[in-house]
Amino acid sequence: MATGQGLPVLKVGDYDQAYLEALKAARFPPQMSIDAIRYESHQPPLYYLLAAPVYRLTTFLSLEQQVVALRLLSLVLGALLLVMAYVLAARVFPNLVALGTAAFMAAVPQHTAMTAAINNDTLAELVLATFLFLAVTALQEQRQGRIKEGTSLALGLTLGLALLTKTTIYIVLLLVPLPFVLGAGRAPSQSHWLRLGGIYLLGLGISGWWFLRNVLIYGLADLTGLTRHDMVVVGQPIPGVFDLAMARHLVTVGFKSFWVQLGWMGVPADRGTYIVFGLLSVVALLGCILFLARARSETMTSLQRSALLIMIATIALVFLSMLYYNLRYIQPQGRYLFPALVPLSLFSVLGLRELLSTRHQSLLFILLFGGLFLLEGDVARRLIPFLQ
Repeated sequence: MATGQGLPVLKVGDYDQAYLEALKAARFPPQMSIDAIRYESHQPPLYYLLAAPVYRLTTFLSLEQQVVALRLLSLVLGALLLVMAYVLAARVFPNLVALGTAAFMAAVPQHTAMTAAINNDTLAELVLATFLFLAVTALQEQRQGRIKEGTSLALGLTLGLALLTKTTIYIVLLLVPLPFVLGAGRAPSQSHWLRLGGIYLLGLGISGWWFLRNVLIYGLADLTGLTRHDMVVVGQPIPGVFDLAMARHLVTVGFKSFWVQLGWMGVPADRGTYIVFGLLSVVALLGCILFLARARSETMTSLQRSALLIMIATIALVFLSMLYYNLRYIQPQGRYLFPALVPLSLFSVLGLRELLSTRHQSLLFILLFGGLFLLEGDVARRLIPFLQ
């Protein structure tokens, strides 16, 4: 795109499993070209449209310097994501919870690593987090009378951008109706359905050209290019029978790579690091269960309940998407759960808060997240040499 050649077309021959494995085993040395590995050409174009000007403006630099410039673009998107995580959580919960949500995200080493990568993951997370913020805003407005025109337009715009960013966040198509259903407190009226239809029309109006282009290239039944992708990636590991051993592999590798497993899944952390993150996960989960149990019997606003239901729906859809993908290809990468990282971080912080003393909550949060950031820095210090 930066050189005026237009959008790439995915073709048979754009994937070589044996050569890709050789590249990874040799840690991508300069003498081994990556030109033959082009199987991501089906990806929606928005991130690459944003990155193309950066690439174009840095052509006078060395390749290594261009890589740094493009990574800086990802870091900017990652910083905006942390801001959006705070703003979203602060919309329905106190500032301490909102700060904790952003801090929890920033303390996940694998997410930090992916935020410095040249790919569309971080933009997808940012777009989805923005959509969730707008969904919660729509909930508030619905309870105050009606959803404002500006919010509806913003939801439609964000839907369109999501469809142009990454298929992993196409779950927004199922999330759009939730503010109307949960915010109405009764069966949505005809005007609600008309407003909802307008959001879908705007989203498809913004992104429809992409799907039309795919139909013209890949065929009527291949709106996303994923059918062509399945034809191209011959040799990629596929699951056999989904048995207990397969489920254990999915959970174990998924858990480890969610927290940290760098270098194309080739550089895991030590056992102690995973024990720490495992204990943190168990404590947060137990606290979250206690929080949700108490929330049923004690005071929680209807806005908070509805907002949490939207977050739960997001988490469930992301988990199901990852499971579905792993029923087709063996790819238990924890990063596939990152589109739900904002809701996951929010629930983790709510769970941790539930177990902390109210009197010393602020101090304990500071100590907890300070420790997590120190652990993240130590993990980076120990693992980065293995990537060089």
